[in-house]
Amino acid sequence: MTDPIYVSDAHIPPMSDPTHGAVAMARWVDDLVHEELSEPFALSEARLYVKSVGQSQAAFLLDSDENPYRLLERTNQHIPVKAAALVVTGWCAPTDPSDSIGRRPSEHPMRQRVRITVAIDAHGIATVMRRDGAPNDPEVMDDRGEGELPDALERWWCGELV
Repeated sequence: MTDPIYVSDAHIPPMSDPTHGAVAMARWVDDLVHEELSEPFALSEARLYVKSVGQSQAAFLLDSDENPYRLLERTNQHIPVKAAALVVTGWCAPTDPSDSIGRRPSEHPMRQRVRITVAIDAHGIATVMRRDGAPNDPEVMDDRGEGELPDALERWWCGELV
């Protein structure tokens, strides 16, 4: 009998748990991509890696797209997965609440190139970030964090993207 297509065991948001496998997934995918790229921030498309339910194989590249949100929307109905990781490159900049200009990070004078790997499993979300200037020193964040990317990945996991 074949399992139905679903995105998580209970169709509920993952719990916050710092000991979950999302950290391991984020680190593994980040290392995989880092070894592949000759330039750490030269990733032309966002990539979505998944680890399938019932498979002993390592995670594999499910799909890629220039737009990470379109990628998640396009792959919303997918094979059952134990974990997933979304890899993107972009810009980050210091946040200053007193900055009334409201600049995009790519336009900020103190911007930095970054590569971010956001991973999710049934227990939570974790992120690995590499910054320009220290590309060989990944920052591992074992909490959900803030922002559109973890929000979108969580909606994807729960099958809530339209």
